[in-house]
Amino acid sequence: MPAFDALESGDLVIVPATALTAVAPARPEIEALVAGLAAAPVSGALLVEAESGPAAEALETCARALEAAGLPALRVARTDPAALERAVIGYIVARGGELERQAGLLEEELERRALGGGGAQELVGIVATFLGRAVVLESPRGEAIVVHAPAEAPAAAAEAARYRAQGGAGPEPALRIDLPSATGSNGRLAVLGPEPPSELARVALPRVAGLLALELARDEAVRRAADRARRAEPMPSDGPPWAMLLARQREAGAEDDSRAARDAREGVRRELRLLAPARRMSLRGDADSLEIRAIVAGNEDETFELAERVARLLARGVAISRPFTTAGERPGAEAAARSTLEAALALEAPPRGARAARLAFYRMLGAVHKMPDGPRLARAVLEPLLGGRPDVRRERLTTLRALLDHGGIGEAAAVLGVHRNTVAYRLRAIEKATGWHLSDPELRLPLAIALRFVQED
Repeated sequence: MPAFDALESGDLVIVPATALTAVAPARPEIEALVAGLAAAPVSGALLVEAESGPAAEALETCARALEAAGLPALRVARTDPAALERAVIGYIVARGGELERQAGLLEEELERRALGGGGAQELVGIVATFLGRAVVLESPRGEAIVVHAPAEAPAAAAEAARYRAQGGAGPEPALRIDLPSATGSNGRLAVLGPEPPSELARVALPRVAGLLALELARDEAVRRAADRARRAEPMPSDGPPWAMLLARQREAGAEDDSRAARDAREGVRRELRLLAPARRMSLRGDADSLEIRAIVAGNEDETFELAERVARLLARGVAISRPFTTAGERPGAEAAARSTLEAALALEAPPRGARAARLAFYRMLGAVHKMPDGPRLARAVLEPLLGGRPDVRRERLTTLRALLDHGGIGEAAAVLGVHRNTVAYRLRAIEKATGWHLSDPELRLPLAIALRFVQED
């Protein structure tokens, strides 16, 4: 407050909400204060917020007056004004030193939380809050392990949602830092959003990357120890219900028995463990097992969503048992999942997630191909679509298959990656060329079976 009598052009003003009510308690005094700042003129103002009440209202009035006067203003979450002043002076006098000091404060906080048992999710949350940006911790394959958007940064939530929806395949993050590892990449820490990363982010993230790598390594060590003691390992604590996930891991043979192949499988298992916490998923077996077997806890939708993530990571089909509620049912669920996987892999187009509840369907579809006249009859059914150029033929069959497999025009368009109007146009062209009415249930069944024989993708 005394400094206002000696304001010089370019000064930066720190305005704590609590002090504002003493300096300028009403609108006329606030407007007079802002007029004095504009007359200097100052370079801008840092408005230190209050929770609520008269101080918060006074700060809001001040913010509007500053905007009307054309003076830049930045809101700052509640903090000690004296500490804020020291940080600003430190940045002006020795920018690099202040950035390092702030990064050191973040590092100390992460160390404290890690020693207190805070997991990777909590540590990433601290980093995101510190930077005021959405931050993601990625596995070596690019799978999201933790995505955190601080509540006080509204744009961060949208960036995090966009990242989740696109599965990490969207625009390149603003900044991505590799986590150190003795065996190569141990994943990455990324700052999301189109805005360039701050200087603080560039300085702080490399300093804390090692701590996050250690946290992942610690969690991995705990999980591997649990795998070695799997006979005594309890079922995932978020159940019941539980379900078995089962997928192929290796084939018996010299190539899969090599050290490099085993190390690669161990790396994949390490990434699988990162897809869900131990309370939700328990991985059985080891890198020498023929199958990947996991017990997962959760309802049917949660289990299927996790199975799809496992299938994407493995790039192969995964079988899902029916839910079970006692540990004694686990061997039966595992056997059912194994039978389901074998039946699904026998299909021309195996599903990514094969459910044991649909085992009879998979077996029936697999038996369809054993019909002696099946291929000939299927081509007779689809003959109106099999003429013309190869690309036109493929487009017709692919569109028809998407409609029959997924039930509606909107769902088919999503699978094909085109607009629903495009699908509707193609279907009208098919009906015009064939004379079919694709809404006729008597027609849809034989067409669906015929498409099982004729796979011209």
